[in-house]
Amino acid sequence: MPSCCEFTTYTKNFLPHVPGCYCLHGPARFRRSASFFRGSLARHLFFTIALVAGALSSMGCAKKVSVPNVVNQDLEQAKKTLAGVPLEAGVPATTPPGAYVASQSPLAGQQVAPKSKVDLVVKAPVTVPVLTGLEITEAVSILQGLGLKVGFVKHPEILSLGKVKVEQQSLAPNSLVHDDAQVMLTISAPSLDLGALLGLVTKEPAYQNLKPEYKNVLDAFLGNPGVTRGMDPSTSTE
Repeated sequence: MPSCCEFTTYTKNFLPHVPGCYCLHGPARFRRSASFFRGSLARHLFFTIALVAGALSSMGCAKKVSVPNVVNQDLEQAKKTLAGVPLEAGVPATTPPGAYVASQSPLAGQQVAPKSKVDLVVKAPVTVPVLTGLEITEAVSILQGLGLKVGFVKHPEILSLGKVKVEQQSLAPNSLVHDDAQVMLTISAPSLDLGALLGLVTKEPAYQNLKPEYKNVLDAFLGNPGVTRGMDPSTSTE
């Protein structure tokens, strides 16, 4: 389908050649020979198309706007971003509290007419669980189940003997976050070397149920104590 601007240009070039329009633009002999009905029909056709073309032209049909990127924005902020372009946000009839944008169509950067609709797919945020006091593999397993990324920080002091436990977490319990957020866990370090603990951890049932990306970050941390480790933000947790 041609754009409104293509239509406007087309009508300007086409109108003089519309059959019957000789009654308006042709020599007098053609006007006299045209029937009254034909002349009336041509006039109506001419003025109708001219009015449509003029209206489209006055709307600034040549103007296009670039679709902004609103993915990962909170829904209300995304609506404000689109309205400022101006574009219309297409959202589901009902949305969960704290919803954020998971995807959009058209994609960011595409050129569209002003006030066009951008359809938004939204997701509910994830509630951060309480992780302090849990064994490291259990905490990682819980984060995996929620689709959250995980990172580790070694506590500067040796706090206890026994298994590695979570002393602190970077995101407060019950806070709402996007499903790809990263939770940094500060752990207590038992007197046993962390590298040696890796062999013990890999035997635990919770470890065996971890996805490869979660195993990798846990292995890297236990094998290299004293270094802050985290999942690559681009790494999928699916």
